[in-house]
Amino acid sequence: MPEERKSFYEARVASGKTTFFIDAKQAVNGRYYLSITESRRTETDTFEQRRVIVFEEGIQQFRDALNEAFISVEKLVSHRPEGEVVEVRDQHPKAFTKWSPADEEELEREYRKNPNIPSVAEKTGRTEKAVQARLEKMGLIPPEKTAVS
Repeated sequence: MPEERKSFYEARVASGKTTFFIDAKQAVNGRYYLSITESRRTETDTFEQRRVIVFEEGIQQFRDALNEAFISVEKLVSHRPEGEVVEVRDQHPKAFTKWSPADEEELEREYRKNPNIPSVAEKTGRTEKAVQARLEKMGLIPPEKTAVS
């Protein structure tokens, strides 16, 4: 019987159709490591998983690289031209805003009345892509097949 690995830290992060599981563990040989698992629901309601393991000797370099990447993305988002947001919100008033439970109820109600995504997007003040993604997340439509380049 395999020996149980001791976990020192566990976190779950949901992001769209993907959930990330982050674990800090000790291997049976005593070495520490970080495990990051990406789990994504497939069209057949099974899950695809990919895992990254970083052992203790690479932790600092991995952390430094991730921190730099986070800082770069945060700068880009914070320096997004205000005109870009305003321009999109002229057509889609709720663009770039978080979905509330009331927003999701309205989305489901509108979609059930008329399952035309452009029409639902117009009525809910969202972009078509945002409506598509939220309907997928809510399980009202199957995930769209996207090409990976």
